[in-house]
Amino acid sequence: MMLKARVILKLAALLVLVALGHPASAFQIKSVATDAGVVLRLRGDVRVGDYGRLKAILQNGAVVGLEIRSGGGSLEDGIDIARVVRDRGLIVYASKECDSVCAFIFFAAKERYMCRGCRIGVHSVSNDRGKEDADSARATVQMSRFLVGLGIPHSIIGKLVATPPAKIAFLTNRDLAALSVHRTNPFPRNDGTASATRSQEVPAWSDGRPSRTGSSAKRPRMRRRLQKNKQR
Repeated sequence: MMLKARVILKLAALLVLVALGHPASAFQIKSVATDAGVVLRLRGDVRVGDYGRLKAILQNGAVVGLEIRSGGGSLEDGIDIARVVRDRGLIVYASKECDSVCAFIFFAAKERYMCRGCRIGVHSVSNDRGKEDADSARATVQMSRFLVGLGIPHSIIGKLVATPPAKIAFLTNRDLAALSVHRTNPFPRNDGTASATRSQEVPAWSDGRPSRTGSSAKRPRMRRRLQKNKQR
């Protein structure tokens, strides 16, 4: 089952996902007409208020999925977006790297797609100093339970738990196979500009290239937020 709302809100008051060295900017949300239907194209970091913006747009029942690329952002809004993706049965296409809370949104999809150059990255939670402590460890456990509720394989959840906050682990071909991810664009444009269509679909794990692990990438993504209101 999904995390209870009160647990999520409690966690959200403590945690935020950030990209080191890059100022966070709110999601750029653009509605795009495709052969499959209306798709929302999301770019940038998830910020407080982005869920509300996205939810308002999703009142249009014609939206069939999301095309996303993001390095992380607000845990509260990211989890809420993941929940609405699951509840509405949306398709998610990762068109470039999708890390931290972006990965949660990807995991929540009814169907998961990604381009050949994309990677999905996960790691555990840190405090506001980029270190692990008792609070961040508990938060990592809660996030793991959230992923269990989404039906994510334990091998992937274990990778999140085992990867320190200052590093990032990218899903391997085996992980992608367990998630039934396909390396194709499910949203061909009406103008014919899509890079791949369903007829060209190949499994995401069939290109033979091993995915990188977190051992060589040191980019903190999860930190506690102690003064959330100052960021509003």
